[in-house]
Amino acid sequence: MNSTRLSEILGLIQQVKIAIIGDFAVDFYFQQNKNTSEISVETGKIVHWGASPKGYLGGAGNVAKNLAHVGVQVHAYGAIGADLFGREMLYQCAQMAIKTEYLGIHHDMDTPTYSKPMLDSIEDHRIDFGTQNTRFSHKSAYLIDQLSQNIEAFDWIVVNEQFQNPLLNSQSIKRLQTEIRKANKSALADLRSLGSVATQIPIKVNEHELAHILGISESEIKNQAPNFEHIQAWVQARQVAALVTLGEQGLVYADPLGIHWQKAIQPKGEIDTVGAGDMIVAAFSAARAAGASVPESCEFATLCAHISIHKLGETGSASPSEIEQLNRITHE
Repeated sequence: MNSTRLSEILGLIQQVKIAIIGDFAVDFYFQQNKNTSEISVETGKIVHWGASPKGYLGGAGNVAKNLAHVGVQVHAYGAIGADLFGREMLYQCAQMAIKTEYLGIHHDMDTPTYSKPMLDSIEDHRIDFGTQNTRFSHKSAYLIDQLSQNIEAFDWIVVNEQFQNPLLNSQSIKRLQTEIRKANKSALADLRSLGSVATQIPIKVNEHELAHILGISESEIKNQAPNFEHIQAWVQARQVAALVTLGEQGLVYADPLGIHWQKAIQPKGEIDTVGAGDMIVAAFSAARAAGASVPESCEFATLCAHISIHKLGETGSASPSEIEQLNRITHE
């Protein structure tokens, strides 16, 4: 991308307001050492040692974090618990100026947390908190009401679903889509298991999710580059745009009028792709909401994702300076 145009888009992004509604979580990382010689006096069992505890926003929070890091004014709509992980989430949001007026605190649930013991760079058995709560959906009606009342203030809406028992179920997603369309607002949905419900707003899917929707293998999708007939046919049938991430092959944006393929920037060295999809959602949404074209937004998202996956042991982000530096390197 022309460096002048990229700087212009980054400047426009600073004025963008985006609401994200969905499954907010904390990613809690720590280094774990099981090979110790310490025995607990109280239990007689081997003591495992932990070190370097780090917390990051996860789930919808990861999208919010990535939006905030490129300069978007972010408003969070979700549900968390009145516990230490909830406090950590609110602290991190405050550090990034993410608005949490509608990130409701509830005493009847644990804050969703992915606790990730690390053995050097390898993730051990995860310990999850709060993700199996069956009461999240009870909070959705109020949050949709509040978002609907405030929707004129936003340039873009991100709709997120990833828990087994999510905040947004089929009925609430249908209602939310209606409110978004009624307000004539742009949006992007990232729905782990309820993608078939997103019939009125654009959706982001990865190759695995799309293969499941179409009942074909992932290779059948990727091997059709550059025309991607399966994606084109799917979008023509749904008559609503889609953003499809294809890993090392980049991403495809398709709507009923056409298709754009953005090739990935080839990685260098070790990478961690956890959270890369969240980065694509955030970066594409930020650029489009700032007035960038589809090709520009896809290229912007690809730059951000490349930066993100090279940050190990965390769900990486990308700053404006990092984006501009990578853009210069790729155009040398």
